[in-house]
Amino acid sequence: MPVDAASGLAAVRVEVEGACRSLVLASPEALSYCEGALERAAEALRRGRAAWDWKSAGAAARIEASRLQAAIRRATRLLSSASRYHAGWLRILSAMSGGYSSRGEAAPMPGLRRISLEG
Repeated sequence: MPVDAASGLAAVRVEVEGACRSLVLASPEALSYCEGALERAAEALRRGRAAWDWKSAGAAARIEASRLQAAIRRATRLLSSASRYHAGWLRILSAMSGGYSSRGEAAPMPGLRRISLEG
């Protein structure tokens, strides 16, 4: 039996809202929870698009979709804010440890590497 689209969207929204709460706390444990919550939400949304009953989806599904969209926007703002905060501290630490470049910018942190993998 297919799951009601509104219920499925609500469940995804709950995960995203949990991720937002953990981003506000900003502890290592909370951030770890956030990562898992966003992964669960993305997976549930991916699976749900095919499995949810869209034929009978009406106003309730539209309302839940709107609420989910608002939660995703909030998570985006929180993640962007955290990124800017840490980038600012990285610039400060770079300047303190590596000085400045000839263009007046903070020199890169010695030995700092960033790798992003997606599987």
